Parts: sequence; C-alpha cells; structure tokens
Amino acid sequence: MDPRESDRVCKLLDEFKAGRISRRQFLRLAIGGSTTVLAATVAACRPALTPEPVAAPTEPAAPTPTAVLEPTATPKPAIEPKVLIFAGGQDVPTIDPSDRTDYSISCMNRMLYDTLWWQVDFPPRLAPRICTSYEGSEDATEWILHLTDKAVFHDGTPVTAEAVQFSFNRTLRFQKPMSIDLLPIMDENSVQVVDDRTVKITLTAPFAELPWVLNVQAIMNPKVVKEHDKAGDEGAEWLIEHEAGSGPFVIKRWEPGTLYEVEAVPDYWGGWPGKGRPAGVIWRIIRDSAARRMALLAGEIDCADTVAVDDIALIEEAPGYHAGVDVGYLTGYVKLNNQIEPFNDVNFRKFLAYAYDYEALITLRGGEQYGPLLIGCLPSGVPGHDPNVKPVYRHDPEKASECLNKTKWTEGGIELDFVYVTGLEFEEQMGLVLLEALAEYNIKVNMVAKVWPDMVAMSVHPETGADMICVFVDQGVIASRWFRYQWYSGFWDRPEGGSYQSASFYTNPKVDALVEKAEVTVDEEKRMEMITELQRLVMEDIPELMLFTMPNILGFSDRVKGYSYTGRIAPDFWPMWIEEA
Repeated sequence: MDPRESDRVCKLLDEFKAGRISRRQFLRLAIGGSTTVLAATVAACRPALTPEPVAAPTEPAAPTPTAVLEPTATPKPAIEPKVLIFAGGQDVPTIDPSDRTDYSISCMNRMLYDTLWWQVDFPPRLAPRICTSYEGSEDATEWILHLTDKAVFHDGTPVTAEAVQFSFNRTLRFQKPMSIDLLPIMDENSVQVVDDRTVKITLTAPFAELPWVLNVQAIMNPKVVKEHDKAGDEGAEWLIEHEAGSGPFVIKRWEPGTLYEVEAVPDYWGGWPGKGRPAGVIWRIIRDSAARRMALLAGEIDCADTVAVDDIALIEEAPGYHAGVDVGYLTGYVKLNNQIEPFNDVNFRKFLAYAYDYEALITLRGGEQYGPLLIGCLPSGVPGHDPNVKPVYRHDPEKASECLNKTKWTEGGIELDFVYVTGLEFEEQMGLVLLEALAEYNIKVNMVAKVWPDMVAMSVHPETGADMICVFVDQGVIASRWFRYQWYSGFWDRPEGGSYQSASFYTNPKVDALVEKAEVTVDEEKRMEMITELQRLVMEDIPELMLFTMPNILGFSDRVKGYSYTGRIAPDFWPMWIEEA
C-alpha cells in the first residue's frame, strides 16, 4: 500500500478507536479494495502482538501492576441487566477444558472459565487475567507466572497456583487435541508450584511464544473435578455438560441441539467492564443463516453469527439493526483425504487445485472484500506469511488436464462426496463451484450436508474421513500452530486420531521435522525462514484446496452494546450488555 494511503487508514483507525466514527464507517472509508491489504495496514498501525519476555530473575519478581483489564470491584450496574440471545448454527458438543476446541466450545468456555490472560483488540494481544505478569528466560525454557489474589472459583475456592498446575497436567495426561501444542514442549513435571500466587514452568524444549499457547487452557477447580471422578476418568464424563470454572457466567440450562443458557455471576471477581452487564446469555441453535437473519429482524434474538453476505444489506437497511464485518484469520479449506484414492495421488490433487474456479467463488461471495483468496496456505495476517510462495494455484483448465492425464482417472468416471455444514450457504457454494468444475471432466460430486459434531466425529481417522470436507480454521498469530494442527502427521496419526483441522490426513516427513524444529527455535529470523520453507513444501504437495479468508460477519440489534472484535468468530460476552434506546 502507498505510504500516504497507509497513513490515511491509520488515522481512520485512530478516529474509530476514539469513538468519532463507527466500525461501519471505518470499514467503508478504509477498505478501498482488498481486506487483505487493509488487515496488513491495520496490523502496521498496532503495537507488537506478544508481550516481549524479559530475562527471568534468580528470585521470583514481584507482580508488575497493570491497568489493562485488571479485575475491579463490581459497581451496581446503572442499566438493568437483561438476557442477551445469540443465535449460532453450531452445537457445543463438550466443555471439558482438556478435550478439544472449536468456535462454539471456545466461546462457551470463555464464559464459564478464566484463562491466564484475556485476548483483546485486533490484531489480538494478551491482557492480564489470572496471570498479572510473567518473565521468561533468554533461552525461552524457564518462565515465572505471577497470579492475582482476587480470582475465585464459583464455589468460593481461591484460584491458586495448584489449580493452574492441575489444569495443565490434566490436559497433558489426556493427550486429546487440546494437548497438541503442549506435548512437544511440556511434560507433567513442567508446571511447578512456587507458592499460592507463583508458578514456574520449565519447558522440555524452548518456545518463545509460550503465552499464546498457555492461554488456550481454561483453569479448572481441582476440588470440583475430583469430586466428579468416575472410575478414574478425572471427571471427563461430568465435564462434558458441567463446569468447574471461575468465569463470569454459570450454567443455567443445557439442551443440546436447541439452546445453551448461562447466567451471570453478579459479583464476578473480574468485575464487569461496561456501563452495564448481561443477566445471562442464551446460545440458541438456528442452523440456517437466512433463518438467523429473519429471527434477528423479528426481534427474537439480539445477535446472529455467520451472517450471509447477501443478508448484510437487509440487516443494515432495517431500522435498529446493523452488521459487523471484521477482517480476521478464519480461513476456508476443502480438505482432501490423502490416505484414500484418488486423493493419495498428488497429481490428482493438483488437478483439483487447477480445475477449481476461484474467481467464480469470489463472485458468489459478493466480491474480494468478503473473501480474499489465499496466497499460499496461510492467511496474510499471520506473521511469517510468504506473499511470494510458489506454487499458487488458480483456475487453469490446461494445467488441470495435464495433471489429470498423469493419473489413472484420465477419463473421470468416479463419484466424490463433498461434506459441508448444513445450513451454511457459503460452504455449500464452495462445493457447488467444485461440482460444476469437475462435471467437465466426467467426475460427479455428491453434496452431503451434515451437522458440525458429526463432521468432527468422522474426521478423527482417515478410515472414517470424508472424501472432501469443507473446514474453516483459525489458529491465530502463531504460524507453527497452523502447520501442527493441519499438516503435521503426528496430530492425526496416533491411536486417538486427530480432528477436523487435520482432515486431509496429510503426511510428509520433511514437513513433520521442520514443524518440530521451528517450534523450538528461539531465533525469530531462523524460525521465519522455516515457516517460509514449510509453506513451499505444503503448496507443492497441495494436500487440500486453499481457498479464502472469510471476514467475521455478525448481525446485531442496536440495543447490544460493548461488542469488540478480538479475532474470534463468536463474541466475548463478558464486556457486552443490552441497553434499550
């Protein structure tokens, strides 16, 4: 971007942050052409994403005071608390903090539990929560965490260093998807209790971006978990639909497939940051995006997730409603099962990549501002993204035919299933573009709609995996995590299997070795060189179709206040409230 244009966007960002223009005005004035360019420019206007660690002292240092989102006494709200009703298309299959995560699980756990830090702003950064300050050694192997003395679990038990140790060790023992970032760098001896308010972490391998990895772990009440142990399961069965947290909400109703309701803890230890607070939140299941939009405009709900592009204008034009459109990291892929025919043939995968009509998809999406195409396998906002990576696949019928002719399916004559989330129009569009493209090569695509939990369940092992499955992934700011969850074979090639992120079941020993090396390399320049090489290797093998980065689009009633985008798909409800006009 031209420096003058970059300066203009930064000034607009300052105006937005100061409250002098709305988010809608900011996007309209700043977006110009590509949301990819806008995301990079906004990132340049911001400070560094991760707090810079300093050398660990010989003796634990005193906590560093900070004013950012520090827990405060909860004043009597000036606005009467009301229940906020949110409509999403995805169920919450578990809330066990040691199991797995997706956007609905993560959202619910952020309401019921606390983590060490709170993710704020976009691009995101970490602000104090349970951990008020930390230090890391120069080689990034030893870390000291200082904990607040204010946090309490819902039963009144203090949140202590013992609870932090218990939570991480439980996740490490379970070795489920939640442990995938921890296992390469930690074992059950890594987290040690210095005293009630101090934790020492000694890594088995250096990891310079440790705070971001630690922050996915919700802190559990050891007493409550142990009380619900069943035959040595460490409370696993009970924690599917119950909580042992210290967060701003507790469970009120839990009706899978219909709704999930939580109610606010009025005297929550972290306080309530807004002028008001919600009395509670209802996560109502409405699977179809058009039905969510109709429910919003009928006043049945206050907020709708995953708004269709075609519905933005309808929401904006309705008095008392608006849409929030935010650039982010959420990236759409079509995972190809690399362990079965025909996808175990790299030439067939390249054929698909060249046959796909990317521009047709963007047209269906409503333009590049609603779906900038990926350059490579990572979204452009991830540090280390290589804008010059080769190869990059675009619609090229001649190259598609050349690749297909190198396979035994030259004449087509096969049927392939494309699995997508029922009710998500944009995922269906991704499949329909593929259906039309492959019809020209005598290949039939069967469109198979499923609910999300079923898609996750079938993606654990290649034997049950789909031929092709539509998946959206957001691994945030740590580049190596994008590779570990999606293209590192150790994530899925194990007895307990993998998850939806790894549904291509890709394996390449060079990629595996480089992922492991990058994760323990402290030198940032060397680590970024490895990330660049990883992008080249993955694009050469093209284990899946790399499509586009999708902006986060939500629909709101104007009476919803306090929403701030932090890079997550579903809102953080703690700072939000309902305020009548």
